[in-house]
Amino acid sequence: MRPTMTAEPVRVLSFNVRYDTDDDGPDAWPHRRDDAVRLVRYHRPDVVCLQEPLEHQLDAFRDELDGYEWVAETRTGDDNPGVTDEHVPVGYDADRFSLADAETFWLSETPETPGSVGWDADLPRILTRATLEDGDGETLHVGSVHLDNKGPRARLEGARVARDRLAALDGPVVLAGDCNATPDSDPYEALTETFADAMAVAEYGHHGPTKTMHRFTGDPTDRIDYVFVRDCDVRLSATLTDRTDEGSYPSDHFPVAADVVPR
Repeated sequence: MRPTMTAEPVRVLSFNVRYDTDDDGPDAWPHRRDDAVRLVRYHRPDVVCLQEPLEHQLDAFRDELDGYEWVAETRTGDDNPGVTDEHVPVGYDADRFSLADAETFWLSETPETPGSVGWDADLPRILTRATLEDGDGETLHVGSVHLDNKGPRARLEGARVARDRLAALDGPVVLAGDCNATPDSDPYEALTETFADAMAVAEYGHHGPTKTMHRFTGDPTDRIDYVFVRDCDVRLSATLTDRTDEGSYPSDHFPVAADVVPR
């Protein structure tokens, strides 16, 4: 067995923050920006994987969360200057970790081609991977992912690309994100061929609802957000249902979190 990175668990938080659109009316980003940032600040993750933020949304986390560094590229690719598009960034506590390596690849037939759209996907989809190193020189690979929302083949093939690319890495891996797929789906099955669902293996069980997609209602209907692990023990798993006194929510998804111990 590899020596553990540390006896102290690594708290991983995955959060689809919902992109900024006026169509959301009272739930549009300007009305929930501060709540989204406060949620992350309060739960103090060592690693945070976001899905859907546009550049100015990501800047809110960059600017207001002290002590975090970020790995991020747009899904259209950084060689498209001036294009505002979604990211799937990885943020990490810079006091605990340094960045050893990073990459973004596309969930398509040509993963190295920026902006490539795979199979029946509606839009380009990406995985952002950060390899983090602690003070003892132990590493943890972290991937943030958002599978396609419309193309069933793209979801499955994208899950396979994500799985195979991360499985080829040595050492412990965390994959977190919005899979747009429920636990009875083919993409989930493809991912759990290699990775364990943190909720299913948590030593002390799961806290909160299991479903995560609630569309700003607080009443979740589907479980589509996950933390998956390889070569990690999981202490705790949780779905975070934070809301304001007025009953509003920071996003249309509940974030999910897991305390993991790389081994």
